[in-house]
Amino acid sequence: MKVEYYLDILKPHRPGVDLVARTLMKINGVIKVQIKVDELDQKTASLHMNIEGTNLSLDEITESLDSMNCALHSVDEVILEEKD
Repeated sequence: MKVEYYLDILKPHRPGVDLVARTLMKINGVIKVQIKVDELDQKTASLHMNIEGTNLSLDEITESLDSMNCALHSVDEVILEEKD
Protein backbone atom coordinates (compact mmCIF):
# COMPACT_ATOMS: atom_id res chain seq x y z
CA MET A 1 0.00 0.00 0.00
CA LYS A 2 1.30 3.43 -0.96
CA VAL A 3 1.36 5.85 2.00
CA GLU A 4 1.92 9.60 2.14
CA TYR A 5 2.26 11.56 5.37
CA TYR A 6 2.21 15.34 5.59
CA LEU A 7 3.74 16.27 8.93
CA ASP A 8 4.37 19.44 10.91
CA ILE A 9 7.72 19.10 12.70
CA LEU A 10 9.66 21.25 15.16
CA LYS A 11 13.43 20.72 15.17
CA PRO A 12 16.50 22.38 16.64
CA HIS A 13 18.86 24.11 14.18
CA ARG A 14 21.11 21.05 14.31
CA PRO A 15 20.86 18.60 12.62
CA GLY A 16 20.28 20.33 9.29
CA VAL A 17 17.27 19.49 7.14
CA ASP A 18 19.50 17.58 4.71
CA LEU A 19 20.59 15.18 7.46
CA VAL A 20 16.99 14.79 8.64
CA ALA A 21 15.91 13.92 5.09
CA ARG A 22 18.78 11.45 4.60
CA THR A 23 18.03 9.76 7.92
CA LEU A 24 14.35 9.38 7.07
CA MET A 25 15.24 7.94 3.65
CA LYS A 26 16.89 5.02 5.50
CA ILE A 27 13.53 3.87 6.86
CA ASN A 28 12.35 0.71 5.16
CA GLY A 29 9.80 1.53 2.45
CA VAL A 30 10.48 5.29 2.19
CA ILE A 31 10.85 6.39 -1.44
CA LYS A 32 10.59 10.19 -1.08
CA VAL A 33 11.19 12.81 1.62
CA GLN A 34 10.36 16.44 0.94
CA ILE A 35 11.03 19.09 3.60
CA LYS A 36 10.07 22.75 3.51
CA VAL A 37 11.25 25.14 6.23
CA ASP A 38 8.19 27.10 7.31
CA GLU A 39 9.62 29.29 10.07
CA LEU A 40 12.92 29.89 11.85
CA ASP A 41 13.54 31.37 15.26
CA GLN A 42 16.68 31.61 17.40
CA LYS A 43 16.73 27.96 18.47
CA THR A 44 14.27 25.99 16.34
CA ALA A 45 12.85 25.52 12.87
CA SER A 46 9.28 24.61 11.95
CA LEU A 47 9.13 22.18 9.05
CA HIS A 48 6.46 20.90 6.71
CA MET A 49 7.41 17.40 5.69
CA ASN A 50 6.03 15.04 3.05
CA ILE A 51 7.10 11.39 3.38
CA GLU A 52 6.04 8.88 0.72
CA GLY A 53 6.57 5.16 0.48
CA THR A 54 5.06 1.72 0.81
CA ASN A 55 3.75 0.20 4.03
CA LEU A 56 5.19 3.03 6.14
CA SER A 57 4.84 3.08 9.91
CA LEU A 58 4.20 6.44 11.57
CA ASP A 59 5.72 4.99 14.75
CA GLU A 60 8.99 4.25 12.97
CA ILE A 61 9.04 7.74 11.44
CA THR A 62 8.38 9.29 14.86
CA GLU A 63 11.16 7.22 16.47
CA SER A 64 13.59 8.37 13.80
CA LEU A 65 12.57 12.00 14.32
CA ASP A 66 12.89 11.63 18.10
CA SER A 67 16.43 10.31 17.67
CA MET A 68 17.33 13.65 16.02
CA ASN A 69 15.56 15.72 18.73
CA CYS A 70 12.74 16.59 16.33
CA ALA A 71 9.16 16.78 17.63
CA LEU A 72 6.07 15.78 15.67
CA HIS A 73 3.57 18.62 16.13
CA SER A 74 0.82 17.21 13.97
CA VAL A 75 -0.10 14.82 11.20
CA ASP A 76 -1.74 17.22 8.77
CA GLU A 77 -2.71 14.71 6.09
CA VAL A 78 -2.54 10.99 5.40
CA ILE A 79 -3.08 9.48 1.97
CA LEU A 80 -3.38 5.71 1.52
CA GLU A 81 -3.50 4.19 -1.94
CA GLU A 82 -3.83 0.54 -2.80
CA LYS A 83 -1.27 -0.38 -5.43
CA ASP A 84 -2.15 -2.80 -8.24
